[in-house]
Amino acid sequence: MNWAFQNPIRLEDGAPRHFEHVGYEAGLALWRRRRMIAGLVVLALLGAAVFVLLSAKRYTATALVQIDFSRDDPAGGRRSAGLPLDASALVETEARFVRSRTITRQVAEQLAAEEAAKPDARPSDIAPSPAQREAQIQELMRNLTVRNDSRSYLIEIGYTAGSPDKAAEIANRFADTYLANRGETSSASSRRAAEWYSDQIEVTRKSLEQAEWSAAEYRRSSGIVETGTEGAALLQQRMREISSQASAATLARVNEESRLQRAKQAVAEGNIPADIAALPQIQRLIESREAARRQVSTLAAATGERHPSVIQARTLQQEAEARLQSEVTNALATIAEDVKSAKRVEEEIEAGASKAKSTLIDTRGREAELRTLQGRADALRERLKTLNEGHMQARALAELKPVVAQIMAAAEPNQVPTGPKKGLTLALAGIGAAALGGLLTFLLERRDLGFRKEEEVLPTTGSPCIGMLPALQPGDARVNAATQRETLRAIIASQHLAESGSAKVVLMTSALPEQGKSQVLHDMAHCLVEMGRRVLIVDASPRSEIDSTGKVALEDVIAGSAARKRVLEGGRQWTPAEVTARNPLLRRRAPPAVGESRHLSILQRRGGLSDSGPAFSPATLADLVTEARSSFDVVLVEAPPVLLAADALILAQFADIVLHAARWHDTPKATVAAAMKRLYDGAVRVHGVILTQVDMERYESFRSFRAPPSARKIRKYYADFD
Repeated sequence: MNWAFQNPIRLEDGAPRHFEHVGYEAGLALWRRRRMIAGLVVLALLGAAVFVLLSAKRYTATALVQIDFSRDDPAGGRRSAGLPLDASALVETEARFVRSRTITRQVAEQLAAEEAAKPDARPSDIAPSPAQREAQIQELMRNLTVRNDSRSYLIEIGYTAGSPDKAAEIANRFADTYLANRGETSSASSRRAAEWYSDQIEVTRKSLEQAEWSAAEYRRSSGIVETGTEGAALLQQRMREISSQASAATLARVNEESRLQRAKQAVAEGNIPADIAALPQIQRLIESREAARRQVSTLAAATGERHPSVIQARTLQQEAEARLQSEVTNALATIAEDVKSAKRVEEEIEAGASKAKSTLIDTRGREAELRTLQGRADALRERLKTLNEGHMQARALAELKPVVAQIMAAAEPNQVPTGPKKGLTLALAGIGAAALGGLLTFLLERRDLGFRKEEEVLPTTGSPCIGMLPALQPGDARVNAATQRETLRAIIASQHLAESGSAKVVLMTSALPEQGKSQVLHDMAHCLVEMGRRVLIVDASPRSEIDSTGKVALEDVIAGSAARKRVLEGGRQWTPAEVTARNPLLRRRAPPAVGESRHLSILQRRGGLSDSGPAFSPATLADLVTEARSSFDVVLVEAPPVLLAADALILAQFADIVLHAARWHDTPKATVAAAMKRLYDGAVRVHGVILTQVDMERYESFRSFRAPPSARKIRKYYADFD
């Protein structure tokens, strides 16, 4: 399924139109309330003028104080205060100190003491109560102004009073009190710093003595005179030599073990190891064995194997073999002894290396401990030196009593009043009143006072506005009737009620009583009669008083066919005077002519809401509507208020056209919307909404800034051509 957006709005086009509309509506609202806003502005200006005229003149005097971030050195030069903070922040801090309650309280006490010292002082001036003292402090703080500039080191101290002399006196009093407190604060701070340094020096000195004694005691117990790199280097060199010897001993042992293993393996194979064969005695025995073997071979070849010389030679050979084996065994034993000796040497060297390593570790640990003790003593010594320097500086500052501020310009009496400021007061009053008027306009416009423009009807109710009935203006009844008639004729034409054909039933509803639907219905009936249409008015609104005229009521027509036939075929029951008198809203219009009233019939309800059950049944109403269609061209039915009675939902089932009347700029939109929702929930289609009692001049003010056509021109038009 393909989806398509209906009525797309481009953001770049829709947003400007929306804000333009909102701005236009806001301008219209302010324009409609221009008299109220102008009245508020005038009242505010009058009040401000009265205030300015009645207010006493105020005078302000100003003293300038400069902050100095350097102080005099005893040698005569300048020494920086060494402040790590921003200068502007320090100036702001001093300004806050001037504005503090402490300074204000001291100034108040000085002024009170001066008042008490006067000969004509009152008892309250000599011993003021706490409440009076607090009130004086609050007044001083309220009239005091302290300003500082971040680009300079100046503080401006101003005071406002009823006389120039008093303002200058109190401003200078604040400056002097600030300087006195600042000097006392600096001196007291220096004295406290000196006392703190003295206490810290005493504590640090005792700690230093304890640290030095601990280092000396440890030096004596460990036998270390001083820590240094030479002793550690000698120990490390000795450790390296022992390590080299241990490595050489291990290598010698491994070589001896390898030699013994090779010799044993060669002997097991029947051979003589090469290193043993290289021995002189072994070589001689080998030569003797070889000579005996050659001799046995020679004799055996010459004399035979059993010859005594051969046997003797064999004996000599065996003896040489035995001596050789004995020497080889002795050589193997010697090699084994060499292996054992190499192991002993290796073990001795390793033991010496372990001992040297332990000695080195122990020595290094003692040196580290001694260095820690010496470092602590050095740190305490350095701290003691710093504290001594700070103590000397604090004592010098305490004796010098430095002041970091000075008065650059004392306050002088200013004969030109600084208040009240007439222009500013009037401007603020006017702007405030205009803003208040705008706020009141917004609040008044936010109220739900009903429909003000016909474009508001459709979005709120879902039905279009088919007409606006102007309110009857005082004056000529003929002109009023003409104005109403032309508006109603337009409504009749839009709903095709004057066309020939089948009869039409029109139901007129409203959300609440007194919405003007009776006036609309009767005026519409007279217009239709003037157009030659036969009209029946069915007034279904309940009555609180019993009708004593004896006329046939709506309940009678619905209940009995004979009464219905007599009323529908017999014609009117009401005279023109009675038609006008039955509704107070119709008394201001011209009464209908006698010839016109014969085409107009009226059925009025006799009972109240409790009689609606048996009277308003669908079956009986259907018969009434059917017979009325055959006797009249238009049937106008006036229903009770929708939100108060359910009769409108029943009557709407037989109506061809349903109209809804709402009082212009009176009935809330939410009320009309609730009534329309009730009709829609009952499957009733409302064909249009009629706004009644419309003030056309006010209506035009909701649409544009232009002045509406004057009522005199409209009345003249109808008077000339009607």
